[in-house]
Amino acid sequence: MGLPLMILRFVATPILGIAIFAGLLLTLVGNNIVDKLLNADFYSDTIAEQNTYNRIYDDVLLDQKAKDKVQELLGDVKVVSPEDIVGLVRGLLPPEYLQTQVEGAIQSSMAYLNEDSDTLELYLEMGPAIDKIKPTLLDYVDRRIDGIPEADPGPAECNPGTVKSVGDGYQEVFRNLAGGQVPASLPSIKVIAEPCRVLIFDSAFPALFADDTLDSRTTQALGNATDDIRAAFVAGDTHGVLKAAARPLSEPLVDDVVAKIRERLDERDRLDLISLIGRNVSLGRGFDVVSSGPKAVPNLPPPSEQRFRGQVAEIQALVVQYRALGGTLAPLMLYGGAILLAVLHLPKLSAAMRWPGICLLVSGGLFFILGKILESKVVDWLITGVDQITANAPGIPGPAVNLISDLVLSFGQQLTQGFAAPAFTVLIVGALLFAASIVLSIVKPFIPGLS
Repeated sequence: MGLPLMILRFVATPILGIAIFAGLLLTLVGNNIVDKLLNADFYSDTIAEQNTYNRIYDDVLLDQKAKDKVQELLGDVKVVSPEDIVGLVRGLLPPEYLQTQVEGAIQSSMAYLNEDSDTLELYLEMGPAIDKIKPTLLDYVDRRIDGIPEADPGPAECNPGTVKSVGDGYQEVFRNLAGGQVPASLPSIKVIAEPCRVLIFDSAFPALFADDTLDSRTTQALGNATDDIRAAFVAGDTHGVLKAAARPLSEPLVDDVVAKIRERLDERDRLDLISLIGRNVSLGRGFDVVSSGPKAVPNLPPPSEQRFRGQVAEIQALVVQYRALGGTLAPLMLYGGAILLAVLHLPKLSAAMRWPGICLLVSGGLFFILGKILESKVVDWLITGVDQITANAPGIPGPAVNLISDLVLSFGQQLTQGFAAPAFTVLIVGALLFAASIVLSIVKPFIPGLS
């Protein structure tokens, strides 16, 4: 009986030690990494802590590259000065609205990965912002008009030269505004006599309807607003004239901007983030811009989106497998391995405490050291990784790179911070068991019946 038991202990002890080591690894990974990565609050809280939503407007959009991108989205509507772009975007998409949308997308993603949802659907609800674009831009144009200085029209007497000069000036102002540009100055009509203003308007305004450069929608809208424009012109209200003409002149351009944005949205004015990501990013392969491929089948997502969904489904499957494995196997290997190791060395109580203590001490010590290394080195590794990624994407604005770096560093630090402390607890338990076994070995000769 002694030899078989000795052989069993010789073979089983290292196996159970490895099981304890692997069980602790699975436990630490599950508790400190996987559970955090699958927790929506982990992302939402970290993003909020970095003041991300305000920094988008206070830092990122102030960069010239970001302003140029927003101006590109506005198309031909050049009435928005670069200095005012951020304020307008913030009014259309306030930080609180962005936070609601981002947190909603995070919740949907985590619900899918945790199998609380069968399909991954990620949308950015653009309807409220779309509805505000037109009134916001038109109100902005009115405010810009209020700040336009009035230029001296020249002699106040009414003569053919004055009629032609002022009329041509207003035709140019109207054409510029129809082209999306706010004029630098307005020909003042305050000092011109009312009868002369009537002559100027009647000679200059009809010429706009014969201008082939104006959109048919613009000329039609101008025709509908003729009475209001004429009343302001005859009254000598220089700014009032342009305000009355601004909406019919600007609305077609604004409508085109809205239509251009809606081309990227679905029928419910939502931006499909899955489709957007699928077209530009392939998980595990870096950036993969899809420029060619088989023709999409009607009523089916494009190949790039299908591929991305397939990759996400693979991630979900791995998460499910790990949780099934780690949730059951990790405690069984860690605690069950320690108990079996103790039982294996009974009836000798000191050995039954010593061997689990050694395995727990070694396993906890190794993972404690590893955790400390990760805590000290993760910042450097993440900074290097972010630098490599941004180096391959030079179009990203500098403030955006800083924001991304801060978020990545915060995520990485939180993932590693909870690694060393639990390992240290296991180390202490193992040390106590080992110390207790030494004490038992010392006092055993003095206590009868103690094995």
